[in-house]
Amino acid sequence: MQHLLTSCVVARQVWFHLLRPINLGNHSPRQRERSFADWWRKVIKKVPKDLRKGVNSLIILGTWMIWKHQNACVFEGVAPSFNTIMRELKDELSLWCLAGAKKLLGLGLVAVL
Repeated sequence: MQHLLTSCVVARQVWFHLLRPINLGNHSPRQRERSFADWWRKVIKKVPKDLRKGVNSLIILGTWMIWKHQNACVFEGVAPSFNTIMRELKDELSLWCLAGAKKLLGLGLVAVL
């Protein structure tokens, strides 16, 4: 799980592109990150309190989309693809916001991604 969520090149690209629009791109996971949970805690400490719920939702969404894509690669023979993850993530982000994720919507990523 550690490799999948923080060390994998594709995952690190996803995190960078999700965090960059909210000025956290330089806090993307490093290849030798100790643990996903430690990385998440470090990111949240850099976020103003009023944005933390939105950033937590964004990290949960990113994790979910990376996990789903990895399962498609393993069980369905799909080739790993940053572009596919980002396209599907953008669609899912819109759905989460429509479903009422107000703090996630407040990050302004729907128009950026």
